[in-house]
Amino acid sequence: MNLEKLKEKLIPIIEKHSLTIYSIRTKREFGEKIVEILLDAETMDINELEKIHLAYVETLTDDDLDPAYFLELSSLGAERPLKTKEELKKVVSKYIYLESPKYKGNGTLISFDDDIILLEINQKGQFRKIEIKFDDARKMRTAVKF
Repeated sequence: MNLEKLKEKLIPIIEKHSLTIYSIRTKREFGEKIVEILLDAETMDINELEKIHLAYVETLTDDDLDPAYFLELSSLGAERPLKTKEELKKVVSKYIYLESPKYKGNGTLISFDDDIILLEINQKGQFRKIEIKFDDARKMRTAVKF
């Protein structure tokens, strides 16, 4: 089974929906072998995902997907990981979660310049801004504010 070939067959389908592939990998879960494909989408409902999945399955042949594997096609969801500087720049003004030696929790990303994250946080009802070095931040992700 060739993951690159699976990716090549999916790209024309998702481009029609202005989507991109976030990751494609194999994994084992509950004893089952799975090909996991995550799509990068701000919002996506189950109906749209189902249409993409059905269109994709129709393009696959017996040689494309090992019969011992299940196909799992899904979106990243609302709380997506932020691993790179480019991903962080895309979510300026959004609510995020991060962990660092200086702070662990949620806040609004005010800016990201010169490898400095400027985060507005709410501490006991008072809003304040803190600066965190990008290299000190870990486990960053977008977050949902309730």
